[in-house]
Amino acid sequence: MAREDGLAAGIRTRFSTEYQPANRGRKPSKLKKWIKENGVSNEDFVAIFKNIIAVHTIEELQQMIDGDNKNKLPVIVALCISAFIHDMKTGTLTAANSVLDRIMGKPTQQLLLGGGDRMEFPRDPEERRVLAKELRQELGLVKKDNSDNES
Repeated sequence: MAREDGLAAGIRTRFSTEYQPANRGRKPSKLKKWIKENGVSNEDFVAIFKNIIAVHTIEELQQMIDGDNKNKLPVIVALCISAFIHDMKTGTLTAANSVLDRIMGKPTQQLLLGGGDRMEFPRDPEERRVLAKELRQELGLVKKDNSDNES
């Protein structure tokens, strides 16, 4: 097929205002729909996670997803169990971290600036001017001789 033929075929099948697909847009998630229809809450997911991790042994979890047993489990439970077993075999916490981040949210991180030293910012305008002058001198933005005239 020559380049020109391919280009012509591409133009005929290119989406335009006249040529649109029958099923437009992204299809809604079946899992989200099921969760909404069945009233599954965040607490339910936490309970599932706790039941999987805290109650069962690795052997029990493996038996739950072996053979025909896997077809009897809700998909989300089967996926979580499979992921956790994979993590245990590889010695990682990827699945557990992902599930915890989704269920409970990522933990807040504290950001410390300046090595943890705290300094109260002066409330008095005159004290702030003096502090600003000292900072400008320290940064070399003004000469010490002209500092009395700077404000």
